[in-house]
Amino acid sequence: MKWNIAKALLTGISMILLLSACTSTGGDMAPVSESVREQLQQSKEDQGQTITLKKTTDSNINKGGGQAAEVGYKIQTRLTDFQLLSAKAGLAWGITRNELRIYVTQDNGKTWDNVSPAKTVTFSESPVYGSSIFFLNQKNGWVARNANGVGQTLILHTIDGGQNWNVQTFNNDATVLGMYFVDENTGWVMTSTDSANNKQEKALYRTQDGGQSWVKLMQNTGDFAANNSTPNAIPQTGTLVGMSFRSAQNGFATLEDNGMPRLYTTADGGKSWSEGKELVPKDVDTCDRLTTGKPQFFGTSKTKGWMNIGCVSGSQTHYFGYFTVDGGKSWSLAPFSLQPQSGINQGMGPTFLNEKTGWSIINGVMFYTENQGKNWKALPKSDTLQNTLVNYPELVKLQFFSREVGWLLVSKNEERRSLLMQTTDGGKTWHVL
Repeated sequence: MKWNIAKALLTGISMILLLSACTSTGGDMAPVSESVREQLQQSKEDQGQTITLKKTTDSNINKGGGQAAEVGYKIQTRLTDFQLLSAKAGLAWGITRNELRIYVTQDNGKTWDNVSPAKTVTFSESPVYGSSIFFLNQKNGWVARNANGVGQTLILHTIDGGQNWNVQTFNNDATVLGMYFVDENTGWVMTSTDSANNKQEKALYRTQDGGQSWVKLMQNTGDFAANNSTPNAIPQTGTLVGMSFRSAQNGFATLEDNGMPRLYTTADGGKSWSEGKELVPKDVDTCDRLTTGKPQFFGTSKTKGWMNIGCVSGSQTHYFGYFTVDGGKSWSLAPFSLQPQSGINQGMGPTFLNEKTGWSIINGVMFYTENQGKNWKALPKSDTLQNTLVNYPELVKLQFFSREVGWLLVSKNEERRSLLMQTTDGGKTWHVL
């Protein structure tokens, strides 16, 4: 009986700490004592990352009068994705008991603000950046909540960095597959209502008022496809990997079609699409299948960019890239002189900051290139990174904002654990945020 009571108390405390009410302006949270934090660390549900949330106190706490002071509240949470916004700022998020918990830091992870939507908007899956969540900058962001048994498909929009969220019904049946914005007003979402056996009904919508209203531009099935004046739609065969736009008119979509990558491009804002360059290397016979990422463009001009391509052979994947310097009109193959990725991390390819500079983690070692992957230099082993990967062996995401600053998310999915790490010296050393 005593054990049941203690267990119930611990569960109650955990729910208060991990599921504190997140209204559109954030919720109050109680400080976590050292003993409770240790108990939470022993739990095997949604844990790993310990972050310090900021909260401004009122004058009752600040007895001396004057301005209110900021105090930190430590919580534990499981993160599933992140996005860097600047050299010091970034977003990280995850799902805790069907609540989307979004946190933003402005000081390299020392403290975080809770900018989550209201807990009444439940989620059955965590958003993936570029698929169902997109932040144009630190103020403007969009999140798609797919139905999947929790209600209607919704699109949430913030213009103040998550302090307030506007919630709109998007489509009762559609699943959002891709999301991209080129400015505060202009963006696209690609959806599907049917996906099976390598076929996917695809529809593309565009907003020109920040998401208040959406217009369907393309659909590859039904009356819309038959009656549309520009019927050149992305085909049903193949599943969407990613979508990106380099301007209000020029966009790209990559598909995987029975183990082969396909690239489609638009020059009229998404109304009509045509198949682009064939993304198949000469030695394709050695591959069981090929994987691809979405085209990513660098800088403000958006003329230089790249795509990741993976040659899968059994439990190993060898990566190479296609690069463009003319906004995607032409693409050149760049073989990477890297050993293949294997095991649980074979899906983790390199990441590039620009058309020359990139990083990759293989078997716990960070590699760095300055010549588009022709040569890779193994950086000194980071003890912190090596030790962390023993307990968190799965690489989730690697991103660099500059030559010095990068983030890495690692996890141990079977125990629902994750840790977010940072480097400030180009990948030589790492520390947990």
